Amino acid sequence: MRNLTLLLLILVPAISSAENFLINSNKLFDFAETTYPSYFSPAGITTTTLDGYLVRYYPNTGNYLGTKGEEVYVYGNVFNGLLRAGVISDYIELEADSDELLAQLFANGKSNVQIYGTGVVISILSDDLDGSHHQRFIIELKSKQTLLITHNIDLAPRIFALSLNDKIEFFGEYEWNHKGGVIHWTHHDPEGVHINGWILHNNFIYQ
Repeated sequence: MRNLTLLLLILVPAISSAENFLINSNKLFDFAETTYPSYFSPAGITTTTLDGYLVRYYPNTGNYLGTKGEEVYVYGNVFNGLLRAGVISDYIELEADSDELLAQLFANGKSNVQIYGTGVVISILSDDLDGSHHQRFIIELKSKQTLLITHNIDLAPRIFALSLNDKIEFFGEYEWNHKGGVIHWTHHDPEGVHINGWILHNNFIYQ
């Protein structure tokens, strides 16, 4: 309990580049489940969104663990309600910017690589209706590399109110093409064989 109390009292923000909010939040949640199972169990709860927070609710203990931007919050009777618990980088090493890896995949012509990243929407295309239906749009990374996102809307919800200049975070499979690459598998696998992907847009998870 003493270690948890010290953890919750860390209130000094750390300088970070936590733009990969969902990736880093999930990493934090996994850390908390492993380190403090008496407060955050069962492990492996699906991350959801609630009032601007990325959240996991733990029915075994009745506690919530959430993030909003880089800040970490806990909620439950044991915490006397809602408590700010510092920032994500107080507890885990943040995932590095993936632009460099994506540049390497493009330069080396690699495909079938599961990867995450963030980008800004620069073009919205018509849906691909050949076979499985896909919502399509192009994003630009900070490195200026472009990626075509093909999001399966037969298996996952359509991204609502997607607009130019919107920022998205993604986790999917990279396929090479001469224009920068394609990201697909941004959804769950109903057969449970492939790694589940997702897209985060306007603090809503699409998978």
